[in-house]
Formats: sequence, C-alpha cells, structure tokens
Amino acid sequence: MNKKILFVFLVISIFILGCSSKSEPTGKVASAPDIYEENTTEQQAGQQEAQANETRAEEQPQVSVNETGIEAKEPEVITPKIKGFEFLSTSIVSKQHNISMSLDNIKYEIKSEYWGKITGITLTVLNNGSAAFKPKVLVLLYDEKDFKEDWLKPKAEIEFDIEKLYPNEHTTRDAIVSISFDDIALTKHFKLILVDAADPANNVIVVVEKEFNPILG
Repeated sequence: MNKKILFVFLVISIFILGCSSKSEPTGKVASAPDIYEENTTEQQAGQQEAQANETRAEEQPQVSVNETGIEAKEPEVITPKIKGFEFLSTSIVSKQHNISMSLDNIKYEIKSEYWGKITGITLTVLNNGSAAFKPKVLVLLYDEKDFKEDWLKPKAEIEFDIEKLYPNEHTTRDAIVSISFDDIALTKHFKLILVDAADPANNVIVVVEKEFNPILG
C-alpha cells in the first residue's frame, strides 16, 4: 500500500514539474521592429538612387530632336570676329555718335576765268553705332559772296546703292556730280552732310567740311 502511494506521489510530482517547465519564460523577448530605422534606410536608398540617376544624366551628351525626328547634338554657336576698318590717311574724317564719314577725294574743273564745276566726289561712311540706317549725303558749296540763305541749300544729293548700312559695316561711294560755281578766285566752303534717307526731316548725323581755292588748289 505504501508503495502505491509513493508511486502515485512520484507521478504527480513529475507531472507538476513538467507543467512548470513549459510555463516558465525562456528569457528571450522578441524586440519590436524599429520603424524610424526602416524609414531612414529607405530614404537613404532613394537619395542614393536619385544621385546615381543625376550622374548618369550628366554623363550623357545633350541632344535635341530636329524636324526629321532624329536626335542630334546641338550645333556650336560661333560668333564671327568683325574685322577692323581704317580710313585713308589722306581722307578728311568726321565722327559723331559712332558714325564716321570721310571725304576721300574731290574732283573739279576750271571752265573759264569766271567759273568752274565739281565733277566727282568720293566718300566713305562707317557705321559703328547700334542701329541701321539708309545713308544719304547732302552737298553744300558756297563762298563769301553768296547770300547766307543759300549757304544751307544743297547743291546735290548723293544716294547709295544699298538698302541699309548695318552696324559694323562701311560703304564707299564714288559719285559723279555736276556742281557749278563762279568767282573762282574766292575760297569755297564745301560740306558733306550725312542724313538718314528714311528721315524726312534730314536730321544731321555727321558733317565733313573742306575749304579749297579753285585756282590755288
């Protein structure tokens, strides 16, 4: 009888010990996922991928699509250098507001002891300004015996065979004229007045002046 009781007691003790071992914690606690760390890692990965894409884009050559739909490199823009211009050393040059005009030559003939005639005028206009214009030159000629109201009356107008004179361009005109004068012993006042042919008021741009004596030269 005692043996049965002892045996029952041992069975119960083993059963209690087994249950208590299953219910005891193992000592290990599962940690919760760190949401901030995961978000930071994802942001860093996204930034690295964006930087890599920018680097690849910079390494690729720039292209454009033309009318045919074919990609091609953009053409290189080359600004042409403007060559300088120099007037003749024998010319009479006048400059105003970056517009210059020169009297390169004047031809005249003595017809008699009383009168003569200007037959040719060579002149050059240089546009170093910022706007284009159509050059026209008014020719004045007078002496001290002429009436003052006649001093400003043009004796001839010289046109140019160009539509406009653009900035950094020049033009030379060898004009044939017929301007008569009398009193050949008197010094003549000769003026070239540059205007814009499109300006009905003939506002003066540049004036070139020369005095000469038909007999003395």
